Amino acid sequence: MWRPNILEEACRRFTGKTTPLQSLSGIYKNMYEYTHNGHPHILKLIPIAARGAELLDTELQWVNYLKENGISTPHFIQSKEMRYVEVIHKLPFPCCVISFKKLKGKQVKHHQNEWNEQLFRSWGKAMGKMHMLSKKDWSKQPLHFSQWNEGEIYYRDLSFAGEKILRKWEKSIKTICDLKQTKQNYGLIHNHLTPESFLVANDGKPLIFDFSHCKFHFFAYDISVALYDACMVMKPAERGLFKNIFLNAFIDGYQSENELDSNWKEWVDFFIEFRFLFLYFSSYLNPTGLSPTQKEKLYQMRLKIERGTPAFSA
Repeated sequence: MWRPNILEEACRRFTGKTTPLQSLSGIYKNMYEYTHNGHPHILKLIPIAARGAELLDTELQWVNYLKENGISTPHFIQSKEMRYVEVIHKLPFPCCVISFKKLKGKQVKHHQNEWNEQLFRSWGKAMGKMHMLSKKDWSKQPLHFSQWNEGEIYYRDLSFAGEKILRKWEKSIKTICDLKQTKQNYGLIHNHLTPESFLVANDGKPLIFDFSHCKFHFFAYDISVALYDACMVMKPAERGLFKNIFLNAFIDGYQSENELDSNWKEWVDFFIEFRFLFLYFSSYLNPTGLSPTQKEKLYQMRLKIERGTPAFSA
């Protein structure tokens, strides 16, 4: 995606060596490892069309605030012009660039030994602490994060899905709109705190490196995103039991940092089904490049929604 001249320019702005410049493939999109002052660092390039400099500045304020309060996040560095966010106005993709010291941790997958209750508890503890901190007046600057119902999916014509699915979507949106927002249940959330957004340190704690999905939403939705992602990597027959194991450990960690409303389970279950709908529409709106397997998965999602089958069922 990124042309060599743009990558080299980004590297120079953060006074790094342009060789070797290693692309981090897989889940680490738009990220490159390079050497800065003799140490491995990461460059992250973000198209301006996706997120501009103002939003990134706010995002880095939030990340630094979390770091100051005990959350393991990256150490961002300044460019040679003493800026945390650099803007490169070059075609075909004008972009913003940020850089941070490479984190020492590993990606954990569900078939590994580290995928256990200790991890789930630490995962929940990190989210609980973030939700607790989001209740405080942590920024004196205007915040540029969006609200939960801002985004392409909430403005597009979704009638292509058919009346039955569209009615379920509209009913879910109304339910969320009618849910009373309080300081105890609503605030700035990570919105995608899954193993795609963190590494795991030797002590089992998550090292969170990606905050690109942050927005204002209900805390229960943030929990449901983590639960949904964790359960969906399991075999369908295992999901019911695994859901209880995961949630017990996760909420134990979460509530050591932040108190939940008494009806949190009800809302997490609701948001699981909403997440399923959301991902269905998101995939449908961006069908380019879907493999035959992914298209079949989308078709099966449609059948489950039409039949009213729960997201975690086979």
